[in-house]
Amino acid sequence: MSAGPLRTALGAVRELKEFSVDPYGAMDRLHDRNGPVSWLGAGPVRFALLLGQESTAFVLARTGAFSWQRAFGSLTPLAGANALLVNDGERHRRLRRLVHPAFTAHRAAGHAGTVRRHVDRVVGTWRAGEVVEVQRQFRFALRDALTEILFGPDSLTRAAGLRGHLETIHRAVDAGPLRRRVQVLGLPSWKRAVAARETVRRWVAAESARRRSGRTPAGEDVLSTLLAAAAQGVPPLTDDELCDQLVSFWEAAAETTSSTFAWSLHASLSDRAVWESITADRSSVDRIVRETLRLYPATGVVARAVATELSFAGHRFPVGTKLLISPFHTHRLASVWEDPLRFDPGRWDSTRPGFRARPPHEYLPFGGGPHRCVGAVLATTIVRAALTGVAERADLRLVSEVDPKPTGLIGMRPRDGVTVRVVRR
Repeated sequence: MSAGPLRTALGAVRELKEFSVDPYGAMDRLHDRNGPVSWLGAGPVRFALLLGQESTAFVLARTGAFSWQRAFGSLTPLAGANALLVNDGERHRRLRRLVHPAFTAHRAAGHAGTVRRHVDRVVGTWRAGEVVEVQRQFRFALRDALTEILFGPDSLTRAAGLRGHLETIHRAVDAGPLRRRVQVLGLPSWKRAVAARETVRRWVAAESARRRSGRTPAGEDVLSTLLAAAAQGVPPLTDDELCDQLVSFWEAAAETTSSTFAWSLHASLSDRAVWESITADRSSVDRIVRETLRLYPATGVVARAVATELSFAGHRFPVGTKLLISPFHTHRLASVWEDPLRFDPGRWDSTRPGFRARPPHEYLPFGGGPHRCVGAVLATTIVRAALTGVAERADLRLVSEVDPKPTGLIGMRPRDGVTVRVVRR
Protein backbone atom coordinates (compact mmCIF):
# COMPACT_ATOMS: atom_id res chain seq x y z
CA MET A 1 0.00 0.00 0.00
CA SER A 2 1.38 3.41 -0.98
CA ALA A 3 1.77 6.25 1.51
CA GLY A 4 -1.41 8.07 0.40
CA PRO A 5 -3.89 5.19 0.87
CA LEU A 6 -2.09 4.14 4.06
CA ARG A 7 -2.53 7.62 5.54
CA THR A 8 -6.19 7.53 4.51
CA ALA A 9 -6.72 4.11 6.14
CA LEU A 10 -4.95 5.14 9.34
CA GLY A 11 -7.00 8.34 9.45
CA ALA A 12 -10.22 6.34 9.11
CA VAL A 13 -9.18 4.10 12.01
CA ARG A 14 -8.36 7.13 14.17
CA GLU A 15 -11.71 8.67 13.36
CA LEU A 16 -13.48 5.43 14.22
CA LYS A 17 -11.82 5.56 17.64
CA GLU A 18 -12.84 9.20 17.99
CA PHE A 19 -16.44 8.33 17.12
CA SER A 20 -16.49 5.28 19.40
CA VAL A 21 -15.23 7.22 22.42
CA ASP A 22 -17.48 10.27 22.00
CA PRO A 23 -19.99 9.84 19.17
CA TYR A 24 -22.07 12.92 19.99
CA GLY A 25 -19.12 15.26 20.21
CA ALA A 26 -17.34 13.66 17.26
CA MET A 27 -20.12 14.13 14.73
CA ASP A 28 -19.78 17.92 14.51
CA ARG A 29 -16.01 17.61 14.21
CA LEU A 30 -16.24 14.95 11.52
CA HIS A 31 -18.78 16.97 9.56
CA ASP A 32 -16.60 20.09 9.73
CA ARG A 33 -13.50 18.09 8.79
CA ASN A 34 -14.83 15.80 6.06
CA GLY A 35 -18.07 17.28 4.80
CA PRO A 36 -21.22 15.16 4.42
CA VAL A 37 -19.40 11.79 4.21
CA SER A 38 -16.87 10.37 6.66
CA TRP A 39 -15.41 6.90 6.16
CA LEU A 40 -14.65 5.31 9.52
CA GLY A 41 -12.72 2.15 10.35
CA ALA A 42 -11.20 -0.47 8.11
CA GLY A 43 -11.88 -3.99 6.87
CA PRO A 44 -14.96 -5.59 8.47
CA VAL A 45 -15.42 -2.56 10.75
CA ARG A 46 -15.68 0.06 8.01
CA PHE A 47 -18.72 2.22 7.39
CA ALA A 48 -19.73 5.60 6.04
CA LEU A 49 -21.16 8.23 8.36
CA LEU A 50 -23.46 10.56 6.38
CA LEU A 51 -24.16 13.86 8.13
CA GLY A 52 -26.19 16.92 7.20
CA GLN A 53 -29.71 17.60 5.98
CA GLU A 54 -28.94 16.58 2.39
CA SER A 55 -27.38 13.30 3.53
CA THR A 56 -30.42 12.38 5.61
CA ALA A 57 -32.79 13.30 2.77
CA PHE A 58 -30.72 11.23 0.31
CA VAL A 59 -30.94 8.10 2.48
CA LEU A 60 -34.62 8.41 3.40
CA ALA A 61 -35.61 8.95 -0.24
CA ARG A 62 -34.00 5.63 -1.28
CA THR A 63 -35.59 3.10 1.05
CA GLY A 64 -35.60 0.39 -1.60
CA ALA A 65 -31.83 0.63 -2.04
CA PHE A 66 -31.12 -0.67 1.48
CA SER A 67 -31.33 -3.94 3.37
CA TRP A 68 -32.13 -3.96 7.07
CA GLN A 69 -31.29 -7.64 7.32
CA ARG A 70 -27.76 -6.88 6.19
CA ALA A 71 -27.52 -3.82 8.42
CA PHE A 72 -28.69 -5.58 11.59
CA GLY A 73 -28.02 -9.22 10.81
CA SER A 74 -25.45 -9.44 13.60
CA LEU A 75 -28.23 -8.65 16.08
CA THR A 76 -30.45 -11.54 14.97
CA PRO A 77 -29.45 -13.72 17.98
CA LEU A 78 -30.75 -10.94 20.25
CA ALA A 79 -33.64 -9.49 18.25
CA GLY A 80 -34.89 -12.79 16.84
CA ALA A 81 -35.05 -13.87 13.20
CA ASN A 82 -38.66 -12.66 12.93
CA ALA A 83 -38.20 -9.20 14.45
CA LEU A 84 -39.18 -6.24 12.28
CA LEU A 85 -35.66 -4.86 12.68
CA VAL A 86 -33.97 -7.65 10.74
CA ASN A 87 -36.47 -8.25 7.94
CA ASP A 88 -36.88 -6.71 4.49
CA GLY A 89 -39.36 -6.55 1.65
CA GLU A 90 -42.59 -8.51 1.60
CA ARG A 91 -41.82 -10.37 4.81
CA HIS A 92 -41.33 -7.11 6.67
CA ARG A 93 -44.52 -5.65 5.18
CA ARG A 94 -46.54 -8.70 6.28
CA LEU A 95 -45.15 -8.64 9.83
CA ARG A 96 -45.67 -4.90 10.21
CA ARG A 97 -49.22 -5.13 8.88
CA LEU A 98 -50.05 -7.68 11.58
CA VAL A 99 -48.20 -5.91 14.39
CA HIS A 100 -49.30 -2.32 13.74
CA PRO A 101 -52.88 -2.60 15.14
CA ALA A 102 -51.42 -3.18 18.61
CA PHE A 103 -49.64 0.20 18.51
CA THR A 104 -52.22 2.64 17.13
CA ALA A 105 -52.85 6.00 18.81
CA HIS A 106 -56.19 4.72 20.12
CA ARG A 107 -54.57 1.65 21.68
CA ALA A 108 -51.73 3.71 23.13
CA ALA A 109 -54.09 6.22 24.75
CA GLY A 110 -55.79 3.38 26.58
CA HIS A 111 -52.52 2.55 28.35
CA ALA A 112 -51.91 6.01 29.86
CA GLY A 113 -53.69 5.07 33.08
CA THR A 114 -51.35 2.12 33.57
CA VAL A 115 -48.35 4.43 33.28
CA ARG A 116 -49.83 6.93 35.74
CA ARG A 117 -50.41 4.20 38.31
CA HIS A 118 -46.77 3.13 38.24
CA VAL A 119 -45.60 6.77 38.31
CA ASP A 120 -47.83 7.49 41.31
CA ARG A 121 -46.28 4.57 43.14
CA VAL A 122 -42.81 6.12 42.80
CA VAL A 123 -43.81 9.70 43.57
CA GLY A 124 -45.74 8.48 46.61
CA THR A 125 -42.47 7.44 48.26
CA TRP A 126 -40.90 10.93 48.00
CA ARG A 127 -40.70 13.42 50.85
CA ALA A 128 -40.18 17.19 50.72
CA GLY A 129 -36.47 18.04 50.87
CA GLU A 130 -35.40 14.61 49.62
CA VAL A 131 -32.77 14.38 46.86
CA VAL A 132 -33.70 11.78 44.27
CA GLU A 133 -31.96 10.32 41.22
CA VAL A 134 -35.06 9.95 39.09
CA GLN A 135 -33.71 8.19 36.02
CA ARG A 136 -33.04 4.94 37.84
CA GLN A 137 -36.34 5.00 39.73
CA PHE A 138 -38.40 5.60 36.62
CA ARG A 139 -36.39 3.17 34.57
CA PHE A 140 -37.79 0.42 36.79
CA ALA A 141 -41.27 1.96 37.08
CA LEU A 142 -41.73 2.48 33.34
CA ARG A 143 -40.37 -0.98 32.61
CA ASP A 144 -43.01 -2.41 34.94
CA ALA A 145 -45.67 -0.30 33.24
CA LEU A 146 -44.48 -1.54 29.85
CA THR A 147 -44.57 -5.16 31.03
CA GLU A 148 -48.20 -4.68 32.07
CA ILE A 149 -49.03 -2.96 28.75
CA LEU A 150 -47.48 -5.81 26.77
CA PHE A 151 -48.64 -8.80 28.80
CA GLY A 152 -51.49 -7.69 31.08
CA PRO A 153 -51.79 -6.58 34.72
CA ASP A 154 -51.29 -10.03 36.21
CA SER A 155 -47.96 -10.58 34.44
CA LEU A 156 -45.74 -8.51 36.74
CA THR A 157 -45.40 -11.15 39.44
CA ARG A 158 -44.46 -13.79 36.89
CA ALA A 159 -41.98 -11.40 35.24
CA ALA A 160 -40.05 -10.80 38.47
CA GLY A 161 -36.38 -11.49 37.87
CA LEU A 162 -36.38 -10.55 34.17
CA ARG A 163 -35.17 -6.96 34.66
CA GLY A 164 -31.54 -7.99 34.77
CA HIS A 165 -31.89 -10.12 31.65
CA LEU A 166 -33.46 -7.24 29.70
CA GLU A 167 -30.64 -4.92 30.78
CA THR A 168 -28.04 -7.48 29.72
CA ILE A 169 -29.60 -7.70 26.27
CA HIS A 170 -29.76 -3.93 25.91
CA ARG A 171 -26.10 -3.45 26.83
CA ALA A 172 -25.13 -5.76 23.97
CA VAL A 173 -27.53 -4.14 21.48
CA ASP A 174 -26.29 -0.67 22.44
CA ALA A 175 -22.63 -1.48 21.82
CA GLY A 176 -20.96 0.69 19.20
CA PRO A 177 -19.93 -0.79 15.84
CA LEU A 178 -16.36 -1.58 16.91
CA ARG A 179 -17.30 -3.15 20.22
CA ARG A 180 -20.13 -5.17 18.69
CA ARG A 181 -17.86 -6.54 15.97
CA VAL A 182 -15.58 -7.90 18.69
CA GLN A 183 -18.46 -9.05 20.90
CA VAL A 184 -20.07 -11.32 18.32
CA LEU A 185 -16.83 -13.29 18.04
CA GLY A 186 -17.90 -14.92 21.29
CA LEU A 187 -16.98 -12.63 24.18
CA PRO A 188 -18.55 -13.55 27.53
CA SER A 189 -20.70 -10.40 27.42
CA TRP A 190 -22.23 -11.55 24.12
CA LYS A 191 -22.82 -15.07 25.39
CA ARG A 192 -24.52 -13.66 28.50
CA ALA A 193 -26.77 -11.51 26.30
CA VAL A 194 -27.75 -14.46 24.08
CA ALA A 195 -28.50 -16.57 27.17
CA ALA A 196 -30.54 -13.72 28.67
CA ARG A 197 -32.50 -13.39 25.46
CA GLU A 198 -33.34 -17.09 25.52
CA THR A 199 -34.59 -16.78 29.11
CA VAL A 200 -36.84 -13.87 28.13
CA ARG A 201 -38.04 -15.69 25.01
CA ARG A 202 -39.06 -18.75 27.03
CA TRP A 203 -40.99 -16.54 29.42
CA VAL A 204 -42.82 -14.81 26.56
CA ALA A 205 -43.61 -18.16 24.95
CA ALA A 206 -45.09 -19.38 28.25
CA GLU A 207 -47.20 -16.22 28.55
CA SER A 208 -48.47 -16.72 25.00
CA ALA A 209 -49.34 -20.35 25.73
CA ARG A 210 -51.06 -19.33 28.96
CA ARG A 211 -53.18 -16.79 27.08
CA ARG A 212 -54.03 -19.17 24.23
CA SER A 213 -55.18 -21.82 26.71
CA GLY A 214 -57.45 -19.38 28.53
CA ARG A 215 -55.55 -19.62 31.84
CA THR A 216 -55.25 -15.84 31.73
CA PRO A 217 -58.05 -13.77 30.19
CA ALA A 218 -57.63 -11.71 27.06
CA GLY A 219 -57.51 -7.97 27.64
CA GLU A 220 -56.33 -4.73 26.06
CA ASP A 221 -52.65 -5.66 26.32
CA VAL A 222 -50.42 -6.00 23.28
CA LEU A 223 -50.17 -9.79 23.58
CA SER A 224 -53.96 -10.13 23.34
CA THR A 225 -54.06 -7.85 20.30
CA LEU A 226 -51.28 -9.72 18.52
CA LEU A 227 -52.91 -13.10 19.22
CA ALA A 228 -56.05 -11.79 17.55
CA ALA A 229 -54.14 -10.13 14.70
CA ALA A 230 -55.53 -10.90 11.30
CA ALA A 231 -55.49 -9.23 7.92
CA GLN A 232 -57.29 -10.28 4.78
CA GLY A 233 -55.10 -12.55 2.71
CA VAL A 234 -52.21 -12.40 5.21
CA PRO A 235 -51.14 -15.50 7.19
CA PRO A 236 -51.40 -14.83 10.96
CA LEU A 237 -48.35 -14.59 13.21
CA THR A 238 -46.74 -17.89 14.10
CA ASP A 239 -45.73 -18.56 17.71
CA ASP A 240 -42.08 -17.77 16.90
CA GLU A 241 -43.03 -14.57 15.10
CA LEU A 242 -45.19 -13.48 18.02
CA CYS A 243 -42.38 -14.12 20.52
CA ASP A 244 -39.79 -12.24 18.47
CA GLN A 245 -42.01 -9.16 18.12
CA LEU A 246 -42.68 -9.02 21.85
CA VAL A 247 -39.11 -9.70 22.98
CA SER A 248 -37.56 -7.13 20.63
CA PHE A 249 -40.09 -4.44 21.49
CA TRP A 250 -39.91 -5.14 25.23
CA GLU A 251 -36.14 -4.79 25.28
CA ALA A 252 -36.00 -1.67 23.12
CA ALA A 253 -38.94 0.25 24.56
CA ALA A 254 -37.96 -0.38 28.17
CA GLU A 255 -34.82 1.69 27.63
CA THR A 256 -35.95 4.33 25.15
CA THR A 257 -39.04 5.39 27.14
CA SER A 258 -37.22 5.82 30.43
CA SER A 259 -34.37 7.68 28.72
CA THR A 260 -36.71 10.06 26.89
CA PHE A 261 -38.62 10.65 30.12
CA ALA A 262 -35.39 11.53 31.95
CA TRP A 263 -34.41 14.02 29.23
CA SER A 264 -37.89 15.57 29.19
CA LEU A 265 -37.86 16.00 32.97
CA HIS A 266 -34.43 17.62 32.97
CA ALA A 267 -35.27 19.94 30.08
CA SER A 268 -38.58 20.98 31.62
CA LEU A 269 -37.05 21.68 35.02
CA SER A 270 -34.37 23.81 33.38
CA ASP A 271 -37.04 26.41 32.56
CA ARG A 272 -39.65 27.10 35.25
CA ALA A 273 -42.12 28.43 32.70
CA VAL A 274 -41.94 25.15 30.79
CA TRP A 275 -42.27 23.08 33.98
CA GLU A 276 -45.29 25.03 35.20
CA SER A 277 -46.95 24.82 31.78
CA ILE A 278 -47.32 21.05 32.18
CA THR A 279 -50.10 21.46 34.74
CA ALA A 280 -51.39 24.81 33.45
CA ASP A 281 -51.81 23.77 29.80
CA ARG A 282 -52.16 20.10 28.98
CA SER A 283 -51.50 20.76 25.29
CA SER A 284 -47.97 21.87 26.19
CA VAL A 285 -46.95 18.33 27.16
CA ASP A 286 -47.01 17.09 23.56
CA ARG A 287 -44.83 20.02 22.50
CA ILE A 288 -42.40 19.35 25.36
CA VAL A 289 -42.02 15.71 24.36
CA ARG A 290 -41.58 16.59 20.67
CA GLU A 291 -38.87 19.09 21.55
CA THR A 292 -37.21 16.60 23.89
CA LEU A 293 -37.06 14.11 21.04
CA ARG A 294 -35.55 16.75 18.78
CA LEU A 295 -32.60 17.40 21.08
CA TYR A 296 -32.45 13.87 22.50
CA PRO A 297 -33.88 11.45 19.93
CA ALA A 298 -34.68 7.89 20.88
CA THR A 299 -31.79 6.68 18.75
CA GLY A 300 -28.68 8.75 18.10
CA VAL A 301 -27.78 7.04 14.82
CA VAL A 302 -29.68 4.95 12.28
CA ALA A 303 -27.95 2.20 10.29
CA ARG A 304 -28.49 1.04 6.71
CA ALA A 305 -26.76 -1.50 4.46
CA VAL A 306 -26.58 -0.81 0.74
CA ALA A 307 -28.43 -3.37 -1.41
CA THR A 308 -28.20 -1.42 -4.70
CA GLU A 309 -25.05 0.56 -5.48
CA LEU A 310 -25.39 4.28 -4.77
CA SER A 311 -23.38 7.46 -5.23
CA PHE A 312 -23.59 10.64 -3.19
CA ALA A 313 -21.43 13.75 -2.74
CA GLY A 314 -18.67 12.28 -4.89
CA HIS A 315 -18.56 8.97 -3.00
CA ARG A 316 -19.51 5.54 -4.30
CA PHE A 317 -21.26 3.08 -1.98
CA PRO A 318 -21.02 -0.49 -3.32
CA VAL A 319 -23.48 -3.22 -2.35
CA GLY A 320 -22.85 -4.27 1.24
CA THR A 321 -21.59 -0.86 2.41
CA LYS A 322 -22.79 0.05 5.90
CA LEU A 323 -24.11 3.60 6.29
CA LEU A 324 -25.04 5.60 9.36
CA ILE A 325 -27.17 8.73 9.49
CA SER A 326 -27.80 10.67 12.68
CA PRO A 327 -31.12 12.07 13.92
CA PHE A 328 -29.14 13.67 16.76
CA HIS A 329 -26.92 15.62 14.38
CA THR A 330 -29.70 16.52 11.94
CA HIS A 331 -31.89 17.83 14.75
CA ARG A 332 -29.17 20.29 15.82
CA LEU A 333 -28.27 21.82 12.47
CA ALA A 334 -28.37 25.61 12.42
CA SER A 335 -29.26 25.41 8.73
CA VAL A 336 -32.48 23.58 9.64
CA TRP A 337 -33.47 24.86 13.09
CA GLU A 338 -33.51 28.36 14.49
CA ASP A 339 -31.38 28.55 17.65
CA PRO A 340 -30.97 24.76 17.42
CA LEU A 341 -29.44 24.07 20.84
CA ARG A 342 -32.16 25.91 22.77
CA PHE A 343 -34.94 23.81 24.31
CA ASP A 344 -38.01 25.54 22.89
CA PRO A 345 -41.28 23.58 22.95
CA GLY A 346 -42.97 26.59 21.38
CA ARG A 347 -41.39 25.75 18.03
CA TRP A 348 -44.02 22.96 17.80
CA ASP A 349 -46.95 25.35 18.35
CA SER A 350 -48.86 25.40 15.06
CA THR A 351 -50.32 28.82 15.90
CA ARG A 352 -46.88 30.40 16.27
CA PRO A 353 -45.87 32.75 13.43
CA GLY A 354 -43.45 31.05 11.08
CA PHE A 355 -44.43 27.53 12.14
CA ARG A 356 -44.05 24.81 9.54
CA ALA A 357 -44.50 21.08 9.74
CA ARG A 358 -41.21 19.25 9.52
CA PRO A 359 -40.52 16.71 6.76
CA PRO A 360 -39.09 13.31 7.81
CA HIS A 361 -35.54 14.17 6.76
CA GLU A 362 -35.50 17.06 9.24
CA TYR A 363 -37.21 15.36 12.19
CA LEU A 364 -36.78 11.61 12.63
CA PRO A 365 -36.48 10.75 16.35
CA PHE A 366 -37.67 7.17 15.75
CA GLY A 367 -36.01 6.67 12.37
CA GLY A 368 -37.79 7.04 9.06
CA GLY A 369 -39.37 5.18 6.19
CA PRO A 370 -41.17 1.82 6.38
CA HIS A 371 -38.86 0.71 9.21
CA ARG A 372 -39.72 3.64 11.47
CA CYS A 373 -40.23 2.29 15.00
CA VAL A 374 -43.68 0.68 15.08
CA GLY A 375 -44.00 1.52 18.78
CA ALA A 376 -43.25 5.25 18.44
CA VAL A 377 -46.79 6.35 19.33
CA LEU A 378 -46.89 4.13 22.39
CA ALA A 379 -43.45 5.30 23.52
CA THR A 380 -44.41 8.98 23.31
CA THR A 381 -47.71 8.27 25.08
CA ILE A 382 -45.80 6.66 27.96
CA VAL A 383 -43.47 9.66 28.25
CA ARG A 384 -46.32 12.18 28.17
CA ALA A 385 -48.26 10.28 30.83
CA ALA A 386 -45.20 9.95 33.07
CA LEU A 387 -44.20 13.60 32.77
CA THR A 388 -47.74 14.79 33.51
CA GLY A 389 -48.05 12.39 36.43
CA VAL A 390 -44.90 13.68 38.11
CA ALA A 391 -45.69 17.37 37.55
CA GLU A 392 -49.19 17.00 38.97
CA ARG A 393 -47.99 15.34 42.15
CA ALA A 394 -44.64 16.97 42.96
CA ASP A 395 -42.69 20.18 42.54
CA LEU A 396 -39.02 19.55 41.82
CA ARG A 397 -35.77 21.45 41.37
CA LEU A 398 -32.67 20.30 39.54
CA VAL A 399 -29.71 19.73 41.84
CA SER A 400 -27.36 20.70 39.01
CA GLU A 401 -28.13 23.08 36.15
CA VAL A 402 -25.35 21.57 34.00
CA ASP A 403 -26.71 19.78 30.94
CA PRO A 404 -26.11 16.03 31.25
CA LYS A 405 -23.78 14.35 28.77
CA PRO A 406 -25.52 11.81 26.52
CA THR A 407 -24.40 8.21 26.38
CA GLY A 408 -25.66 5.19 24.46
CA LEU A 409 -26.52 5.12 20.76
CA ILE A 410 -29.86 3.31 21.20
CA GLY A 411 -31.95 4.69 24.00
CA MET A 412 -29.60 7.68 24.40
CA ARG A 413 -29.66 8.55 28.09
CA PRO A 414 -28.11 11.10 30.48
CA ARG A 415 -24.73 9.62 31.40
CA ASP A 416 -24.96 10.48 35.11
CA GLY A 417 -28.72 10.39 35.46
CA VAL A 418 -30.97 13.26 36.54
CA THR A 419 -30.91 14.27 40.19
CA VAL A 420 -33.63 16.50 41.67
CA ARG A 421 -34.68 17.92 45.01
CA VAL A 422 -38.31 17.43 46.02
CA VAL A 423 -39.66 20.84 47.02
CA ARG A 424 -43.17 19.72 47.82
CA ARG A 425 -45.68 17.00 47.14
